[in-house]
Amino acid sequence: MKQTSTYKLITVVLSVMLGVLLCACSNNVPNTLSGDSNAPLRLAIAPYQDVAMLVNEKVLGLEEKYGTKLDLVSMPFEDIFPAVASAGQTVDVGFAGLSEYLSKQENVNAKSDDPVLFIYPLYVFKAGAFITFNPNVPDINAQSIKNPEVMKKFLSFKFGAQRNSIFQMMLFLMAHRAGIKPSQLQITDTTINDGLLASENGSLDVASASLTQKSEALKHHGRVVLTQETLGIWDITGFICKESIYKKRKKDIDSLIKMWFDCANYVLSDLDHHSVAGLAYLKDKASTQFTLEEYKQALTNEHFPRTVEEAEKELVSSNGKYSLAKECSIVNQYLEDIGTIKSPKPVPKIISLDY
Repeated sequence: MKQTSTYKLITVVLSVMLGVLLCACSNNVPNTLSGDSNAPLRLAIAPYQDVAMLVNEKVLGLEEKYGTKLDLVSMPFEDIFPAVASAGQTVDVGFAGLSEYLSKQENVNAKSDDPVLFIYPLYVFKAGAFITFNPNVPDINAQSIKNPEVMKKFLSFKFGAQRNSIFQMMLFLMAHRAGIKPSQLQITDTTINDGLLASENGSLDVASASLTQKSEALKHHGRVVLTQETLGIWDITGFICKESIYKKRKKDIDSLIKMWFDCANYVLSDLDHHSVAGLAYLKDKASTQFTLEEYKQALTNEHFPRTVEEAEKELVSSNGKYSLAKECSIVNQYLEDIGTIKSPKPVPKIISLDY
């Protein structure tokens, strides 16, 4: 009896101690739920030359200027979309290309009452290209792209391009212009790094390439045979987030967008002296290491509006040089070709900023 009472007493004491310990721990864990307006806005960023400009928000004191705290979470670009789709469990906001968003949103949002939204365009990526080590592959330039026979010959080779990427869309668009069915194309689904190696060893004739892969191909006596600019296609990158996150954190997200343009304007106004923070971030996080000159050269392959007003004019307006509507038209045609959609999807509704 005495022994049983002793066990009960020990059990009660341990329960009380455990409760006190859990309370203490919970008080020391910061509240990072997205519904907490005092929590930092968690932003997923990839260690690329363009996105890296945002790290200058610390240099410029923009968190104090706009009253919004940021928590920058570095991750590979391809991981950002699923992280954002977690509804604030991983990150609140992230970067995404419009082509990626349009390709994935059908599946991601189909059974959700809290869709992922493409909320605001930021800059234009136009550095995508195709490279080859095969001397028989013709160059597609401003003159040859007007020749259907040259385009048909070009499209007869074996390509490496990731499924649903801007690169596969380039090939489908070219097929339409050349008057051949996209289903006739020989495309292997591969990443740009694997495609580079496959084209160099001859198992592919032509491979998709971004800045790093173009540079590597040229170093090993390869050629750039088609660029986005020649084809007149581009990919707009912008912010994405869940609808619920936007409703809860509108003020902070508005501030984030303004911070982006402040940072872009700061860096691009004097690349020689305002690239320090970005280069330090890339040195720490990126697989590609840039000298200042390489960093400056990389940024020439993209278009950056310096202000919200410029973005509205150039990207949001249907008459803009790099309009969302024009890119949506190209992506919709591709998605219909592969059977993902039966009718064109509308242009994402861009949010209005409060000033």
